[in-house]
Amino acid sequence: LDDRTTQLFSIDHEELSGFHLGSSATSVSITSAPGAGPTKGGPPGREPEEEVVKQVDQIPSHLLHIRQMYSSPAKNRSDSDGEERLDGADGSGSPDDRTLSPEGKKSPFGVGSAHSPDIDDGQGSIPEFAAEEEFDEDVLLKRELAKLHTGEDVIAFFAKNGSNTPVKFVYCKRRELVSETEFRPYDLEIIPEMMETTKGATYALSMLGEHFTISATGVVYVCPGQQSEYMSLGDWMHQCLMYSVLTSMNFFKYYIHGKVFSRWRLHTRYTVYCHHRTRLARRLFLAKPMFITPLVKIHSLMYEVETVKVMNIGANVYNLEEFGRDQSSMRSNPSAGAAKELEQRHDAIVGILDRLVRTVDQSTEVSQQMDEHAISRPRMKSMVQEKKEARDNARRHRLAKHDQSMLGDCIRLVDYMFQSCLVKIVVHASIDFCQRVETSSKMFIIHVSFGEINMVFDPGLDKFMKMLQDLWSGTIQVVNSVPSFLSVRQYDPYVTVRNNQTVESILLSNRDFNQYTDAVRDRIHSDITQAQHYSDKNFRVFRRIHEYGLKWNEEEYLATPRTHEEIARDMFLMREFQDDLDKFKAHHPVGIITVDGKNLRASLTPIPDVALNAMKNALADIARRKCQAAVQNFDAANRTLAERPQALSSYADFVKNYNEIRAKQEQFDEQREEVESMYQLLKQYNVRNTNDEIKLEILHSKDNDFTHKKVIEANVYIQEKREKMVENLQSDSERIEEEAKDITAQLKRGQFIAEDAIHNPESVLEELGTIQASLSKLEEKSALFTQYQTLFNIPNSFEFAEVEKAKGLFANKHKLWSLVHEWKDTEKNWTTIEFQKLDVEKMNKQVIEHSKTAFQLTRALEGDAVATEIRTKIDEWKGNMPVIMDLGNPAMKNRHRDRIRHAIGMGSSALILVSLINHNIFEYKELVSEISGQASGEFALEQQLEKIQAAWDDLPLPVMNHRNSRDLWILADVTDIITQLEDHSVQIQTMMGSRFVQGIRSNVEVWENKIRLASDAIDEWLQVQRAWMYLESIFSAEDIQRQLPAESTKFKTVDKFWKDTLKKVRQSYRNAMDAFHIPNLLPSLKNANNTLDQIQKSLEAYLETKRAAFPRFYFLSDDELLSIMSQTRNPEAVQEHLCKCFDAINRVVFTQDKKQEIVEMSDMIKERVQFVNPVQTSGIAVEKWLCDIEVKMVQSLRALTKIAVERYPEDGITRKQWLFGPYPSQMVLAVDQIMWTSCAEKALGQIEEGDLEGMLRNIEFTKKQLEHSVSLVRLDLTKLQRVLMGALIVLDVHGIAVLEDLEKAQCRSINDFDWSKQLRYYWTVEDTTTSDGSTICDDCVIRQTIASFPYSHEYLGNTPRLVVTPLTDKCYMTLTGAMHLNYGGAPAGPAGTGKTETTKDLGKALAVPVVVFNCSDGLDYKIMGRFFSGLAQAGAWACFDEFNRIQVEVLSVIAQQMLTVTQAIRAKKDTFEFLGGEIPLNRRFGVYITMNPGYAGRAELPDNLKALFRPVAMMVPDYGLIAEIILYSEGFNGAKLLARKMVNLYRLSSEQLSKQDHYDFGMRAVKSVLVMAGHLKRQNPDLAENITLIRALRDSNAPKFLSFDLPLFNGIISDLYPEVTIPDVDYGNLKIEIENQLRLMKLQLVPAYITKITQLLETQLVRHGVMLVGLTMTGKSTDSMILSKTLTQLKKNGSDDPAHQLTKIFFLNPKSITAEELYGSFNENTGEWKDGLVAILVREAVSDTSDNKKWVNFDGPVDAIWIENMNTVLDDNKMLCLSNGERIKLPPSMTIMFEVNDLAVASPATVSRCGM
Repeated sequence: LDDRTTQLFSIDHEELSGFHLGSSATSVSITSAPGAGPTKGGPPGREPEEEVVKQVDQIPSHLLHIRQMYSSPAKNRSDSDGEERLDGADGSGSPDDRTLSPEGKKSPFGVGSAHSPDIDDGQGSIPEFAAEEEFDEDVLLKRELAKLHTGEDVIAFFAKNGSNTPVKFVYCKRRELVSETEFRPYDLEIIPEMMETTKGATYALSMLGEHFTISATGVVYVCPGQQSEYMSLGDWMHQCLMYSVLTSMNFFKYYIHGKVFSRWRLHTRYTVYCHHRTRLARRLFLAKPMFITPLVKIHSLMYEVETVKVMNIGANVYNLEEFGRDQSSMRSNPSAGAAKELEQRHDAIVGILDRLVRTVDQSTEVSQQMDEHAISRPRMKSMVQEKKEARDNARRHRLAKHDQSMLGDCIRLVDYMFQSCLVKIVVHASIDFCQRVETSSKMFIIHVSFGEINMVFDPGLDKFMKMLQDLWSGTIQVVNSVPSFLSVRQYDPYVTVRNNQTVESILLSNRDFNQYTDAVRDRIHSDITQAQHYSDKNFRVFRRIHEYGLKWNEEEYLATPRTHEEIARDMFLMREFQDDLDKFKAHHPVGIITVDGKNLRASLTPIPDVALNAMKNALADIARRKCQAAVQNFDAANRTLAERPQALSSYADFVKNYNEIRAKQEQFDEQREEVESMYQLLKQYNVRNTNDEIKLEILHSKDNDFTHKKVIEANVYIQEKREKMVENLQSDSERIEEEAKDITAQLKRGQFIAEDAIHNPESVLEELGTIQASLSKLEEKSALFTQYQTLFNIPNSFEFAEVEKAKGLFANKHKLWSLVHEWKDTEKNWTTIEFQKLDVEKMNKQVIEHSKTAFQLTRALEGDAVATEIRTKIDEWKGNMPVIMDLGNPAMKNRHRDRIRHAIGMGSSALILVSLINHNIFEYKELVSEISGQASGEFALEQQLEKIQAAWDDLPLPVMNHRNSRDLWILADVTDIITQLEDHSVQIQTMMGSRFVQGIRSNVEVWENKIRLASDAIDEWLQVQRAWMYLESIFSAEDIQRQLPAESTKFKTVDKFWKDTLKKVRQSYRNAMDAFHIPNLLPSLKNANNTLDQIQKSLEAYLETKRAAFPRFYFLSDDELLSIMSQTRNPEAVQEHLCKCFDAINRVVFTQDKKQEIVEMSDMIKERVQFVNPVQTSGIAVEKWLCDIEVKMVQSLRALTKIAVERYPEDGITRKQWLFGPYPSQMVLAVDQIMWTSCAEKALGQIEEGDLEGMLRNIEFTKKQLEHSVSLVRLDLTKLQRVLMGALIVLDVHGIAVLEDLEKAQCRSINDFDWSKQLRYYWTVEDTTTSDGSTICDDCVIRQTIASFPYSHEYLGNTPRLVVTPLTDKCYMTLTGAMHLNYGGAPAGPAGTGKTETTKDLGKALAVPVVVFNCSDGLDYKIMGRFFSGLAQAGAWACFDEFNRIQVEVLSVIAQQMLTVTQAIRAKKDTFEFLGGEIPLNRRFGVYITMNPGYAGRAELPDNLKALFRPVAMMVPDYGLIAEIILYSEGFNGAKLLARKMVNLYRLSSEQLSKQDHYDFGMRAVKSVLVMAGHLKRQNPDLAENITLIRALRDSNAPKFLSFDLPLFNGIISDLYPEVTIPDVDYGNLKIEIENQLRLMKLQLVPAYITKITQLLETQLVRHGVMLVGLTMTGKSTDSMILSKTLTQLKKNGSDDPAHQLTKIFFLNPKSITAEELYGSFNENTGEWKDGLVAILVREAVSDTSDNKKWVNFDGPVDAIWIENMNTVLDDNKMLCLSNGERIKLPPSMTIMFEVNDLAVASPATVSRCGM
């Protein structure tokens, strides 16, 4: 120690420069080498090789002055009062740096003045400033001497003035001590008497006593009676410093106290030891003669007890049941069981104790008898002897009584010993069992069988667990059944039982016993689990045999028709089964478990054997039948070919049969070959039958006879007879032609062409019937002979032309005379029937048809007089048909018919057509047409009015129950009624304008009034309903009624009217038209509307007051705000809306008492932040305590930030405790940036002072910081810590890049633009004015260029931070510059360039609340105005994504709204006029818009709107830098090289792979790969980093590539990473369960499809938006369904993988409904917002707060019409934005899925947001 301290504290010129003064004069830092840099906080300066820092209680002030002399240049200055001060090393004049003397006074050489006195050079003693000021030297000397009080002052005086001063030495003495224990030999004080000359002359030295004299050369110690001691000043200062340092060490500082305490402790311990030794000797059993022998025997018996075995754990292999029986027998065997042995030992010990009790009792009795005897006997001895004997007897009696009193303790001791032995027995048994299961194998046999999905064990795990439970309980019961010695009856007088523990309770609380039993249980559980995995894997191949056996039904199989090919396949399958069973492994050890599959094999072996035998029999039966059929076919063919016909017809049949047989010859051969193959197959399976072989031989002979004999002979015969048969055929054909000529001639003569025959067509038709019979026979013969010609292969076939000619002529003649006959009958019918019974429409149709037929016949039978005549008659009728049609008009009434009668002079006779013809009706054509037209017009109006009346007669007014309440009813969908009213109104107006209305005008006017009244009523009614429905749910809440009493009273009046009206409708006015005409309905509805309008205005004003009180309510829809207001008595009901008011606060924590105070907040991933003061909610309005939350949030975060700044680690590198300390991650990042800024500016300051290496040292320091952070990432961190470290590393890497850029740019000052353009954080202690005009102090401020902003302390949660690239820096600089000038920002660029995320991250950097909203064309100016009002009052930012999707008209209004707010900010107003009201202004307001220019459906911004935003062009980001930083934050060492290769991979892929609509290689794709790489890195920390990244690249990209692109992609990977082999991923239980689910759905196990299912899961892990792309019927829906069932089943099976959760899918076809029905819209009839299907499904999914997975599956085409509204849902915001201003945050457990055919019309923004 001395050597080291001498080295450390020797004072010389160089080492004195190593002193570093703090803010207090009582501490000094001493370093081992000069020039070492600072060691606190900041990085500048070289690190010392060795650093020793000691905190000293009191350092003499003269040392400080000497240090100043040697370390600073000489400067001089004199204060106005003549006091002298010395500068500190930094030249600052801070009063805090002044040095205080031990008395607390200012030292004359304190640190803090601007100049130092000169160092004495030996030439003079008076300082220069004295000469300059022309002061008297004596006066100056007196002043200096007057300041001397202590020894340190004197040494400093001589060090300053040297030896030439008139004062050569000063008398001092030791300072008086405050306490007796204090000893400070080097603390001196001046003797005042010796300082005054007058007194010094008379003051005797002898009066001084012990004292010191100090001179310029040294210190002299003078003590009367002793030799004086001299010590140089250097030695004195050295010893003084050493003494101060040593006494600051606890060992020396508290040495006396420690010595006294140690002596006292030794003495006390010895005293206690003696006391316990004496007490023990009195109570020790082994010190008692009567107890020694029994206890020794008992100890021997105890050893025997310990040797009792309660378990028989041998080396055998047990069946579980046998093992249980053996152990039970070992415990309970009546002859040699453990229970019997323990009982014997117990009885033996009881016997020993009984003897001991008797012996002790006897000794007590003997001593008592001796006493009695001594009293009764006569005195024979002297009194002294008797007293002595009496004392001895009393002593013996007392000892006997004492021994008797110890009996109870002895018995209790024996009981404890016995219990201990019993416990040891069981514990040793558990150890033996544990060692047996741990060190050996093959202990238990379990039998395996097939279950529904997995293998089933017998006994199973539950039986093993029950066996263990029975084993331990039985063992404990055996030892616990041995009675306690304390409970033996004869010992009751000696023992009092208190809280006696049983052996069972001791064992159950024994740590060793529980440890070993748990180990046994865990080992058995582990081995059975492994055995289960082994069995599931290895017996899986035999499951198909088992399942086949379950389905096998021999009768059904034999009864089902099968081809021999099917049977052959089945037989081959059975042979495969048999081969598999030959490889069956019957036994397999897994730890202590032996899996026995012998029974399983025995059950499986018969399955293929039995089935194969049945299949053989079935195949044999089929072969026999086929063989028999083939033989029969050959026999029939041979018989047919053996015939020899002679007649023409027989010969033709023979040729036909021959041709058919030749055509079937190949079929015969196939049939024969089939039979042969079946018999061959049976032969292969060793099936032989003599009868079958004989039949096969017969088949071969028949085939040979057929092929080589019968066919050839028949062919020869056909050729021989052919010529003769052809000649016979020719002669017969010619004869038929002659007969046909005769028929043709007959049809051209006689009555067939006579006009007179028209009057009697029946006879002609009869004659035609005779001719038809003859002609039919000729047709049949000609057709037969034509077939013969084809059969005989006659080259020039005979044409039967005459037959065809006769057929055509006959057809026309028959048609003609049929027409004549039909017309004759029809004409007679028309002319004789009453006209009203005629169907003139049908009549007209028949005339037209007959006219057409007659025209065709005259052309076909040219010159035929009959045809010409009939056509003339029909055409005559055709010309008169218009008149007949008018006469037959159904609209004609009797009045119309009377006019016609009168016109033609017919009278009142019945209207018959023949009568009308006789009265020349056809001459009055125009009159009849006019009367008919007028009748039609009147009839049409009557019909129309009747239709209107009928429509209302059957139309009820639709009503429906409201909110499932019995008394609440509303109008249902009345769209049809409104449409009908509008239609009927138009129709009636048309009718009133018709010229035919006069006859029905009165009826039409009545309905005109009804329709008008109904229209007015329905309009008012719907208006009342809209308002009533909206307000009813609001005023049903008691809180709303209490807050709006007047409006509640008005609403009750309207509510009563509404209910009464609907009650009337339901009871008495069910018909719609009747309901509209309820008396006084219309005036009442108008009055109700006026009342509801007043209520609604009051309600809107009320909501506006609430929003004004808490401006963040503007970001909630009216329904959400009313939901909060209606539950003000329940503060916890606000929880679900918190995240919409405070983006990062997911929950707040309430106290459980009645106060319900809010004490802390937490984010989505459970980071908790405690409030500095609790928020009161009881009895306080919700908007007020929400404001309090906002205030407490800011206060708490600011306080934590300040604490984090103060407690920042001194070295700044090893920050683990600080990083993971009690600070929110947001504060850690902010303080990290503050310290980074501070270090950077210190380095720039060093450079400015001339130290050009300052920035390099700072960079090195920051890199060490980063290395330490990365090393922490590789540890096993919690989720909160990992997210924090990821964000911290991202920021630190950017910080290093900035510092390196500064060094490269040779930045030399903090005022350089290269530094000022950075986003810099400061903790300001002075008033600072920011860009928005606010003044802050003792807070964090952020600066960039000329802009400065306060750190707003909005809670951001523990979230990742955006990688900051040069593009991001430029965007930040542009946006902060825009904010400084009170503009908004407008980042624009392609998809995936970070527009929205950059804006959000800037908000995180400034801790400002950012509201992200996805704009759609459904937004109107009212919703946007409400947004702006909320932003202006809350001081929040809004980021409107896809801003240019809003309609141009709305954009113009938005421009004016935005201008109003901007002008108010520029004018620095506190309040301003907005939307008709005055609202407060928070100048933190900011609006940012992001756009994809040029995309479909985007509008061009108006110029007045563009002028309010500063544009930012966001182009391609730096993929390489982003990838490098994210990989670094995930713990990758080689991030730079890996990132470069990854970027090259994506570039080559985009260039070389095919162009597909669903391919995307942008930033979002890169991000997903990096996320997966980090996930894999954490799962496999020991895997090589390049392999980890390649796996991530492959797993995240392979799912989207088409088959022909995948080899190219793999080739690119192999080129970039040569000689790297990627191991295949073992999906284990996931793959097994997928296969099980496919089997359950009766689907094939296609490996490629299984891969697609696993790829879907991998894609979901990195993307919450996933698209399954493929054509119809390629299995997209099945893919997602199988995966969901798999994950659900794995979770039910107990999987602990977080990816395996219960999964529910919500299916939806987005193109089957409109966009309004999809997302929601305002109902025009009710005025309320109605959620669309997407909103409904998302709400249902969000309401489930568990970890269960929720998938919303859009099964339908994707197009820009509806998908663009999902942009913020699919990106990192995960926010569904509705047109009513509501925003729904998606939880991490939710996935949005799409099943699409292609993405041909999807925008790049959509494609980039989804995994494919």
